[in-house]
Amino acid sequence: MSRAFWSGSIRFGHVNIPVSLRPASEAVDLDFDLVDVRDFAPIGYRKVNKATGREVPRGKIVKAFTVDGGEAVVVTEQDFARARPEDAHAFVIDAFVEAAEIRPLFFDTPYLLEPQGKDAHAYLLLRTTLGKTGKAAIAKGVLRTRERLAAIYADGEFLILNTLRFVHELRERELPPILMKPTKLGASELRMAEQLISQMANGWDPASYHDEYREQLLSYIRKKAKAGEARKIYEPEAGAPESETPRGDLLTLLKASVKSGGERPARRRSRTA
Repeated sequence: MSRAFWSGSIRFGHVNIPVSLRPASEAVDLDFDLVDVRDFAPIGYRKVNKATGREVPRGKIVKAFTVDGGEAVVVTEQDFARARPEDAHAFVIDAFVEAAEIRPLFFDTPYLLEPQGKDAHAYLLLRTTLGKTGKAAIAKGVLRTRERLAAIYADGEFLILNTLRFVHELRERELPPILMKPTKLGASELRMAEQLISQMANGWDPASYHDEYREQLLSYIRKKAKAGEARKIYEPEAGAPESETPRGDLLTLLKASVKSGGERPARRRSRTA
């Protein structure tokens, strides 16, 4: 079971519910390493200056944002702190909406909300009420250094917090020419399509679906290993100089080499200098 990585509260009106947050899903992709086929030594990655080709020390790397005119502005940790909400330990509920109104493309990542403290009464009250009314709570809070929009809803015995994408995170749609052409659907076509859907209609059972590609690929890999095709990845001796960047940087460079795994209160911003 995954560990809680955030603790704080859910707030609506004058109600404050202490909670913790932990992932409700996990990536199950197969992890691959890039190695030199000649000796199975891992392939490293370096941060280099594209103008000079020289490696850049970690302390000299800064974040920059491109503005009008093609110029860039350096953004510091102090800048991030100024923009961050003052209370980074609460998801404040702004409204309650029909859960069915939230279009699927807005959903991002689900998290499990668990009650903290000695009394779960408020947690149970919110969970039960949301379940009975079919509502979802729309809240905002800070998660992993950035402000997130989220939907909180009842799911079985738990409350689930599912982060939502902001409107600006969705790409604009441009209708392709083929869809601009007027097309009349025949009555018999619609009738047959509806009949087929009706015949194939069934209850949603997520456990009945499997990642067959992953299972098949893993089966082939195990067969190759059993047949003697496995080789030990070369590991440099202790103390040998390392040319690789820190493990965390690999996440942004190549996924295949990943190794780790009521009343709306006024929203204030931090005045950190």
